[in-house]
Amino acid sequence: MMIRNLAPSLLAGSNLTFTGLCRPNYTSTILRETVEKHSGMRVGTDLGLFYLPLFWAGEPIQAFREKPKIFAAIDDVASAQVQETLLQIFPSMSWTSKIATAEAAGLFTSVYREVVGALELELAKISENQGVDYGEVLGLCKGSGMNLSGLSERVFSRDSIGSAIALGASSGKSTAPLIRAAKRINENYQSQVLQMIKDALGHCGQRLRRSKVAILGLDGLVRNVWSKPEPPQILHALRKRGAYLSLYPGQAESSMITRMVGNGVRVESNLLKAVANANCAVVALHAPLTGELDPKKLAMEMRSPAAVCDLTQVLEASNVERAGLFYTSIGRGTVDT
Repeated sequence: MMIRNLAPSLLAGSNLTFTGLCRPNYTSTILRETVEKHSGMRVGTDLGLFYLPLFWAGEPIQAFREKPKIFAAIDDVASAQVQETLLQIFPSMSWTSKIATAEAAGLFTSVYREVVGALELELAKISENQGVDYGEVLGLCKGSGMNLSGLSERVFSRDSIGSAIALGASSGKSTAPLIRAAKRINENYQSQVLQMIKDALGHCGQRLRRSKVAILGLDGLVRNVWSKPEPPQILHALRKRGAYLSLYPGQAESSMITRMVGNGVRVESNLLKAVANANCAVVALHAPLTGELDPKKLAMEMRSPAAVCDLTQVLEASNVERAGLFYTSIGRGTVDT
């Protein structure tokens, strides 16, 4: 729809660069046909068409810019000029004349992240069941060749776009079984979070019903952030089980979040107000403001005994425990406090 609206306003000599993720051969067939049909011009003669597989996985913008990018062109029309312009934004870039190869490379990067993310969830669960800390295990595995970075750097909702596209391009339900399994495991992530909250409350002698749970941030909890964001499944599950909920959305706009989560969740613009009298705080902030997550301040505002479920592992467990709070995270195992 965007291309149909844009194409009639293109002038001869224009260069159109398609960015994002797509299945192989999408740019050179469907996109090209749409551009030519609605512009009345020919790609390669009147227009230049290029492809740049961009995928932001939630890392800082500077790190995103510095990651090597791939640039592809259907032909050499204005290729050098466009490439020079893009190099001013992305300093590291490789070029190919095979657009389908570039499309596959961008797509597979996203799929790889989701498959590895699912593997990390599985390994973390095994660690948890065996009473060992998955983070400590990863520390010992450094240098072994395992390319695992820890659950704190995973943002599953963003990675899911690659799997959705790849599965849509597959020829049937019997294909890509590993990708399908990874997608299913990652979609079960919020069920794991729910169980972790129940266990943490149980450790403090509380049940979910009538407990107050404060959700701090939404990183990794909002589904379909790349299209139409859906209310986090965990909020619905907690409300269904009788918990009272407050939400601190972090740097996200409070009014937008309020509309998305609907009634039954109190949205606060102040973190300490969100955790006031809470039995459990669920931390889903990847980049909290300096001093925003102070364990001592959390302990002063929360009920006692209270628990902290650290999904993004931005808190130091020992600091939380010294403040008198029970600390847990996915993959931490059973830790006596």
